[in-house]
Amino acid sequence: MGEGQYRESIEGGYASMAHFLSRHPNPFGWNPYQYGGLPTAFWYLPSVPYGGAVLAWLFPSAEPYWLYRVLVSGAGCLGPVAMFLFVLAFTRDRRWAAAAGVCYSLFSVSYMLYDVINKDRGLIYLPWRMQALHKYGEGPHTTGLTLLPLALIACWRAGTGRRYGQIFAAAVLMAAVALTNWIASLAMGWCCLMMIVANLGAAHETGFLARRLLAAAGLAYLMACFWLTPRFIQTTMFNWPADAFGYKVQWIQYVLWAGLAGVTAAIRLAFRRWPRRSYACFAALCLGGFLYITGVHYWFRLDTIPESRRYALEVEFFFFVLAAEWARHWLPRTGWRRDVILVLAGCLIPGAFWQLHPYLLYSRFTLFHQKKETTPEYKVAEFLSRQRIEGRVYVSGGTRFRLNSWFLIPQLGGTFESGLRNRVPLYIDYYLRTGGFSKPGERGADATMLLRISGVQYMAVHGPKSREHWRDIKNPDEFAASLEEVFRDGDDVVYRVPFTSLASLVKPSELPGEYVSEPIFPIVRSLAASLDDTARPAIGVRWSGPSRFTVSGDIPPQMLLSVRVNYDGGWRASQNGRPVELRPDNLGNIVAKPDPGAGANIEFEFHPHRQQLGMTAISATAWILSVAGLWRARRRERLSTRQTRQSTPG
Repeated sequence: MGEGQYRESIEGGYASMAHFLSRHPNPFGWNPYQYGGLPTAFWYLPSVPYGGAVLAWLFPSAEPYWLYRVLVSGAGCLGPVAMFLFVLAFTRDRRWAAAAGVCYSLFSVSYMLYDVINKDRGLIYLPWRMQALHKYGEGPHTTGLTLLPLALIACWRAGTGRRYGQIFAAAVLMAAVALTNWIASLAMGWCCLMMIVANLGAAHETGFLARRLLAAAGLAYLMACFWLTPRFIQTTMFNWPADAFGYKVQWIQYVLWAGLAGVTAAIRLAFRRWPRRSYACFAALCLGGFLYITGVHYWFRLDTIPESRRYALEVEFFFFVLAAEWARHWLPRTGWRRDVILVLAGCLIPGAFWQLHPYLLYSRFTLFHQKKETTPEYKVAEFLSRQRIEGRVYVSGGTRFRLNSWFLIPQLGGTFESGLRNRVPLYIDYYLRTGGFSKPGERGADATMLLRISGVQYMAVHGPKSREHWRDIKNPDEFAASLEEVFRDGDDVVYRVPFTSLASLVKPSELPGEYVSEPIFPIVRSLAASLDDTARPAIGVRWSGPSRFTVSGDIPPQMLLSVRVNYDGGWRASQNGRPVELRPDNLGNIVAKPDPGAGANIEFEFHPHRQQLGMTAISATAWILSVAGLWRARRRERLSTRQTRQSTPG
């Protein structure tokens, strides 16, 4: 689509995951490169990042950024194919399946329904799902949307069939969606629920058994629970409302939920007149739910659930599904070939014109490929990559999305925070960007203090005249008086922050106090002052991998070791073969209590949690037993077929 128009995309964050996993694929390890560190399995769902990592292994000379784009763009382009297969599976009508796929590939009802989306579509008329993919980086969502129809086909066959293999196929595809994107996973859950509702009282017509679908869903979770552990789900669900623009459950949400239930009940009751139209009822129920959620958001600015706006992609899918089903039943059946040809031609000609005309007329002026070396983000990132960074950096705007897709440099911020158990780095990032709670003239000193206690060695700032898209730091010139400028390109500046090490010696009284309310500065002043005590022995930190580092130095009596790495229960430390007590401070960082002595070496290593290991064992067992059950079922079917043939006369 051209870097010149789409540098606000967050796809660099997903490409960063693929880059990291191509170098460090261990799902049980630690990721030290964002937010002060977090378990790899808590960063994001694995399908798309590991898919990008596999491409990086297959094509080592290619950039992870472009490989990620190839992966998600290819999956997005297969969306109309999934639409065709979905309609074909339920209707056995290739004509209207093809018509639905063509319309889905060319048009977007979101532009007609939601004025905000219509104004955001840009120069070229593309379906909103493709705009969301390229403009905003919704790669995992569009990939999950491509997998969703295939999973629903398998769910229907599992519910109406009687073979174990159908349950197995549904479970595999449901697990694939669940491991791709949270939005697509919740959409799949809603669709499965609506499939059950649509077939209530119609089992004698369709042969659908809800218990078989529920069995497939249970097996799908067992297959995916190696990643979707209860701890990960709990962390994400508790963080998600805060990350979804401060979503809160208030009285209006209860009203909206009741409204959603009412819409669902009304649609189901309306279809009582057509008991044999369970497929149309199913499509209408799915569309009604997604349309209600997104419509309430865009028309009334109310959120029924977190991130209600993002379900516009599902609205479009089920709109064309229902439109094709309506046309199939209500258009005259005579002369159907001519009708379908006219429909397809009527879609293709204006659709192609709307897409190609502005592209050919204006693209040379507005859409262009901009080499990464000319972008302010890459210039800053490339400069940082040439420095000897022993701590971490602080970058803002689009640079924080793209930095780790180019270079694996630890940063204070990051891209996706739903898996964070320590959210203090987010609060510090907010202070640095906004200057909130600092008194006039003290912002530079306060920011320097926060950067130092966070282990930041360099800070990059994009000023108001920068070509970087976001420029989200207010009054960036206030940092110049407190920090040393080491790089400047126009209004893009890198400052050096006073830094000694990621670890330091502290007295118990110098640890941060309890973080109860704003601002954060009073509770960290003692810790910041301890970094200036030159009488204390220097402490060194050496990483020997993303999940292992060594802290070395002289340890005086009655002193603790403050390590500016996020604490997690998986960390273990040892000194001369003896375990070292670890605990978190009130900023969420590691505090160690080593034995005093000269030239001490404390080894830190991250181990996976018992729950993750246990769920992995459960998942592996589920896969083994499922495959064995599938093999046994297939063997029985072949044996039964052979016996039938032998017993048939002649």
